[in-house]
Amino acid sequence: MGTDQACSYPRGGDRGRGVVAKSATAERGASPAAQFALAKFRATTLPTTLVTRSVLHDRLTAGAGQRLTVVVGSAGAGKSVLLSSWAAARSPSVTSWLSCDGADVDQVRFWTGFITAIQTVAPGFGAEAADQLAMDRVISADVTASIANDATKLPPGSAVIVDDFHAAAAAVSRDMTDLVERWPAETAQLVLAGRADPPLRLHRLRMSGELCELRDRDLYFSLAESRDLLANFGVQVAAADLALLHERSEGWAAILQMAALSLRGTPDSARAARALDVRSHAIAEYFVSEVLEQQPPEVAQFMLDTSVLGELTADACAAVTTREGAAALLRGIDAANLFLVAVDDERTSFRYHHLVRQVLRAELRARDPAREQALQSRAGEWFEAAGDTRRAARHFLAAKQVDRALAVLEDRVVPDFLRDPALPPPLDLSLVAPSLLAGAPEQLLALAADLLLWGDPARGGKYLDQLELAQPPIPPESELAARFATMRSFHYAQTGQLSEAVDAAMAARAVQERMQLDDEWNATVPLILLRVYNCLEDFQAIEREATAALAMPELIEPARLILVPSARALAWFLAGRLGEAAGAATAAEAEARRLGFDRHFFAVDYLRTLAGLALERRDLDTAEQLTERALSITEQRRPLFEFLALLDRAEIWAARGKARDALATVDAARLVLAGTGSVLLARADELEAVLRLSLGDVRSAAELANRLPTARRPPLLAGVALAAGDHRAALGHLRSPSPGDLTPRRVLVRQILLAAAAIERGDPMAAGIMAGVLQTARREGFLNTVVTTAPQVTSYLVEHATHMRPDPFLERLIGAALEARAAQPDGSRPRGGLAEPLTAAELRILKLLPTCTYLQIAATLYISHNTVKTQLRSVYQKLGVTSRSQAIERAVDLRLL
Repeated sequence: MGTDQACSYPRGGDRGRGVVAKSATAERGASPAAQFALAKFRATTLPTTLVTRSVLHDRLTAGAGQRLTVVVGSAGAGKSVLLSSWAAARSPSVTSWLSCDGADVDQVRFWTGFITAIQTVAPGFGAEAADQLAMDRVISADVTASIANDATKLPPGSAVIVDDFHAAAAAVSRDMTDLVERWPAETAQLVLAGRADPPLRLHRLRMSGELCELRDRDLYFSLAESRDLLANFGVQVAAADLALLHERSEGWAAILQMAALSLRGTPDSARAARALDVRSHAIAEYFVSEVLEQQPPEVAQFMLDTSVLGELTADACAAVTTREGAAALLRGIDAANLFLVAVDDERTSFRYHHLVRQVLRAELRARDPAREQALQSRAGEWFEAAGDTRRAARHFLAAKQVDRALAVLEDRVVPDFLRDPALPPPLDLSLVAPSLLAGAPEQLLALAADLLLWGDPARGGKYLDQLELAQPPIPPESELAARFATMRSFHYAQTGQLSEAVDAAMAARAVQERMQLDDEWNATVPLILLRVYNCLEDFQAIEREATAALAMPELIEPARLILVPSARALAWFLAGRLGEAAGAATAAEAEARRLGFDRHFFAVDYLRTLAGLALERRDLDTAEQLTERALSITEQRRPLFEFLALLDRAEIWAARGKARDALATVDAARLVLAGTGSVLLARADELEAVLRLSLGDVRSAAELANRLPTARRPPLLAGVALAAGDHRAALGHLRSPSPGDLTPRRVLVRQILLAAAAIERGDPMAAGIMAGVLQTARREGFLNTVVTTAPQVTSYLVEHATHMRPDPFLERLIGAALEARAAQPDGSRPRGGLAEPLTAAELRILKLLPTCTYLQIAATLYISHNTVKTQLRSVYQKLGVTSRSQAIERAVDLRLL
């Protein structure tokens, strides 16, 4: 066949006949035929449970025009299914597929298969290159040049997909590098997929912008995709179970599918928690056979040995395995995509995929339990020498060296917590019998402190109780007494028992001062009080404790730069000093990222502050994202802060118009502090009252408001009175306390409610009061508070927008008012009955409202225009609405129309 013929490709091709394909070279009799199964040139059959991943499809499509696209991921990450679904969405006449296998280490066979794959859509492709391969039985620059030249003749938009390229990469990488450098990216997209990076000078392509790449982190399923996959298997699980499955699988496609198969057809929701148990034979066998046993023996043993480590560095791996080449092995495992996750940008520190580590540890224990114990002991010794006592203690416990574990933990548990951004896993206390600690109160306190700081207040509290009952009792004037009171305060604070936390902290401080103690335990007291006083909204006390903490020479850098500024930021936000709060929270966030504390308990206050500021400017997406970050740190570990973050989430959902979802979240928050008797539970009542009022349930809102502490009642009771149309009562609630006793935020809320009362009664002073509201709001940038405190003010802003002098702040405020009113369909349509029935005259007007103008109503009923306006105002008040359209909808709800 001549060159001219070789460059003209008929479309299509016979892809479905027979089970074996012969290469083009064999047909010309040039050499023995290469026999290929037709499946080698077909994409993976798509499962009926497929989750279409449109975002990844778009990224693959965006690779057109770049010289190379690589899809690199671990076994079972879903590479083949992703590429097959992408290929299925493309035109079959411009998409070719080659699946590699072990036989493709033969260079001639691989390149013959490469040409044959493209011939399935362009039958004349590569004829000259095939002839050269058949004659010379070697691959040469001439062959790759010929393939590249023919690729320029492929139809525009073509794609050549080579799956499992890792099977052939070692043998063909040099020639593939040559082809990639010549590849006509403007005509055809070349896609290589495999478990490891193809050795093709990717850094050059990356630097020149000619590389499109998808990796494990891109292939892992999101929470939503995990839910969709389970649903496609007919599996429905609760949100908490779904989150647990997703967390354990980390989005690993093959393991999620195993979980779905194990859950399909069972009504037992508790099985969701067990679906990814490491003892699942299917999961363990899959990993061992598909990953571990495919590695060279030294790599497999290295992976087993290093599974005892939570974090893998070259030094730690060398110490545990006693291998001199540990650093090279670690780099090799990373390059081979063997389920390592980098924990720093420099890729010097790693961890195993959570599930993989469990499987490796189980396999190590099954093969050689004595070796596992020796490895744990070496790890403990290495961490102890490195000064990381918390990790050392955990490894010594795992090595069954209890006394050694407790000895290293005793003095360092609190200082290490304050310095270390990464929380280790909890202690395995199965070997620590209470009898071992009967005569060792310092060690018992260390265990209690570790549990509390790690985030296990229930068990930590029990250890504190045991210590309090120990005999002989703790000497009252001792370092141990001061430390015990400190941890008791911390425990009370974590469980929302605020006054008890303050009392215990003051007791600890008194002992510290009398004994002139000056270690890092001392600095813990003001840090605890900062969080407690924020919950109590004692802003003067917060400033006092912040000043005291910053004056302590023993205060560590993370506390100085993150925790203290964060607590101040939250206090300023709660008080309504938004500008100062934003500056302090932003600075704390920057320091947390620099020091690696952005996932630490220290981050909660600045995250809540930034979320509150985002809510105030009506950036609800950002507010929700920041709140979810706070929840991810606090959930099931820090009851107090989980409670507060849940209330934050409820406020955001209320701003979205999801009042009923917000109420459910308030109920969830109450459960977090159930049984504690915390004064903070009143916050849940307060928020529920606001939500009930927005739904028109005036009676429930009033009952909840009357249960609040005296200082927090007036704004809510004023809102309730306004909803009931009792302006005089509303004004009475707003007279006390005097404005001088209020924070800037509460001053603004009071002004808004006064404006609402003036608007409701048609007071000519309403415009002046609203001017004061706008001036106060402008000073700090309040938006959400203005447009959600009283619906009368929100409607006033919208209705008078055209009469206001435009400026950037007013434009944002009017936009927020429009958004808030649109998001409050329930706020003006209460679902309960009327607080006061309509009179017969009011009912007559209401029935004409859908079809008549005000003048027509007056004419029909033979009443004056002013009478219509007066009676309509009364109708609106009784219905709890502010406009004609809302009145009609509310009347329909009540079956009055």
